[in-house]
Amino acid sequence: MNSKVKRERSTNCIASELELLVDLVVRHNKILENKKTDAVTANVKSKTWDILAKAFNSNSLNGFRSEKCLKSKYEHLKKGCR
Repeated sequence: MNSKVKRERSTNCIASELELLVDLVVRHNKILENKKTDAVTANVKSKTWDILAKAFNSNSLNGFRSEKCLKSKYEHLKKGCR
């Protein structure tokens, strides 16, 4: 009895959304790229991603993106640049 749970899918990102995401991350780069892993820094990073997601969704035309989705997309973009 394997019950497979499908993950939520959203529409594909368009180029303007990727540019918006990168622009927002560059503004908060000092916080998001901080290497510290303590509780205070983790909370600040989480709040920053929440703020970033709200700003992204207010400017995006292609639908809602969650904080988790945006963070994942940014990580994939960073891997692609290496």
